[in-house]
Amino acid sequence: MSLGDLDELILTCRNEEGRGYIAEAVACYRAGAYRACIVSTWIAVVFDLLSKIRELALSGDAEAQLIVDDLNKWQPLIGKGDMTAIKRSLDLERSIITIVNDKFGFFEGMQVQDLDRLHDDRNRCAHPTYQGTEQPYTPSAELARTHLVDAVRHVLSQAPVQGKAATAQIIKLVESAYFPTDSGAAKIQLKSAGLDRARDSLLRSVADKLVFGLLEGSASLKGRPQTATAVRAICELYPQACEPRVKRALNLICRRAPDPTLPLFIALQRILSQTWSFLEADNQARLKEVVRQTDDKTAVRILPVAVDIPDLQDMVKERIKKLDQKQLGAVVQESKHPIIVQAGVDLYCSSKNWDSANSNYGQAVEPALANLTEAQLKRILNASIKEDADLRGSHSFNNFCRYIYENEKLPRPDIISSLTDQAMGHLATQLEGSPDDIPF
Repeated sequence: MSLGDLDELILTCRNEEGRGYIAEAVACYRAGAYRACIVSTWIAVVFDLLSKIRELALSGDAEAQLIVDDLNKWQPLIGKGDMTAIKRSLDLERSIITIVNDKFGFFEGMQVQDLDRLHDDRNRCAHPTYQGTEQPYTPSAELARTHLVDAVRHVLSQAPVQGKAATAQIIKLVESAYFPTDSGAAKIQLKSAGLDRARDSLLRSVADKLVFGLLEGSASLKGRPQTATAVRAICELYPQACEPRVKRALNLICRRAPDPTLPLFIALQRILSQTWSFLEADNQARLKEVVRQTDDKTAVRILPVAVDIPDLQDMVKERIKKLDQKQLGAVVQESKHPIIVQAGVDLYCSSKNWDSANSNYGQAVEPALANLTEAQLKRILNASIKEDADLRGSHSFNNFCRYIYENEKLPRPDIISSLTDQAMGHLATQLEGSPDDIPF
């Protein structure tokens, strides 16, 4: 790491005070005063951790407030030379890494080891009797630089909460009625709440809380689009840390989920597109049966999502045939997938009277007109003679013919020829005489 890189490292500190402390340590490093560099680095770490504790106290953390109260009590006594207060203050400084990690979860295992090593080396540098030899401790430039980098990356650049308090803060944010359902906006809020440069331990904790809350939690999280959006956002922000955790939680919950809640795992696919791939074979098999056997009301909700999952498409084709025209229409409103659109065409081409033709068309075909293929358009156009559908003379068929003629969905001569062959020359004449710019 060059000296210029150290300048950039200083800029990653969260606040001006921290930058000032660590800049002093960098100045010592540049001057070749490596013992002074290490001592100054430790001082910067202690000051920054105490500042973080004060921030937590201001936000209402009871554990942090106890430490702040002790500091406020000791400091006037230290000024008077009270040895008990001095000893307690030094004890706090000596054990501050352990304290903030145990009480607030600031660090992970290797980070604690790095900071403990900084503390040990600081003692070697600052106390002539620490070594037990006549030679002063002489740290290398590489060691001093390593401590500088660790201090900034592990401490000075980090937010003041990384443990239980941070998790609780983020969950509270997601529970808000004003948390967004757009993943981009959700990412901004989550990063601002403490997930910017978050440690893996925090990410795992948040992922667990969100997934279990979404599927098994209280009303503040369970089944809410905001919760699902938060799960998606953290997976997109930190896929390596969060996706394995979300996968583990989804499979665990799905295996013990009661039957009525299983459709939630399919519905989640709409927001978290990895849901199906996260589920293991036994859970996927359960959800296939959900699609196959679920009641009509649930089917209307989950089929528009399930149809986009290749492994479920055979079950969707089978289940959708059992819906009536109103239910199928509700599915068509939600999805224009070719399987759904085809089901609407099948229903219309099976109409046996004008009433059903008009109803089937309005519910299951008209919403998807723009999505019909040429083959489907030709099929409807000729369904009266090829499939014995009772479409001729119905308002719906007249509307269909006018739509495809005026929008040239098929060659106009072919439309006229087909209608003439079906003894609907009067309709062909009306179409040929209609101005193209008249809406119908």
